[in-house]
Amino acid sequence: AYCGENAVKWKIPTFILYGEGDNLTSYKTMSEFANRIGAPITVMKNGEHWFHTDEQMKFLDEWISDCKNFA
Repeated sequence: AYCGENAVKWKIPTFILYGEGDNLTSYKTMSEFANRIGAPITVMKNGEHWFHTDEQMKFLDEWISDCKNFA
């Protein structure tokens, strides 16, 4: 298939935040993608696909700050 023959070549530092309760993208899919591009993946317990609660937004803000130290 086209996608398999024309794989994306990822050349920028990437960090992935995944919500444990994501109902749109499976952890398996996200983990395979992260491994393929060499990106660390952080899983938020009780997180969702769309971070929107106060707890999730706090986690997201802290995660972004932590990622800035590595980029």
